[in-house]
Amino acid sequence: MHDHNEYPTISGIYPLTNEWTITLPSTFQSKIEDEDLVIWKSGLTIWCSVWDIDPVETQQDAITWVVEEQAEKAFDVHQTEKDGLIFYRYRLFEETNDYSVASVYCFVFSHSSYIQLGIYVDDEADYAQAIEICESMTFINMAVLH
Repeated sequence: MHDHNEYPTISGIYPLTNEWTITLPSTFQSKIEDEDLVIWKSGLTIWCSVWDIDPVETQQDAITWVVEEQAEKAFDVHQTEKDGLIFYRYRLFEETNDYSVASVYCFVFSHSSYIQLGIYVDDEADYAQAIEICESMTFINMAVLH
């Protein structure tokens, strides 16, 4: 077991990359694991992955691929657009949560890349906070075009 003090503490608006930020509603710990950023606090863990969109593809091409690859048992599927970004999310009951609380998978697509968040909560009461985190994603480099 690691001492939580050996991991950086992050909060507020946090840069995930040169193009993406996330807003964290409280203090979290962070580390890199398996090439992904892991952000966590007691009861809530976020796995963050960043993917490029091929210059010949559109946002819609990328989201179509994600929809085709999502788990068959996904539910509570939701898609919105805001500030030129497409937000797509769903929930899924998983073994990692002992099938007791559904995880939230959130994808946010810009014109050049997308963020994938896997958010695992220990209590259904934290679901609203997971959605708040999903919706906080911001693309800060809109000038970069293919």
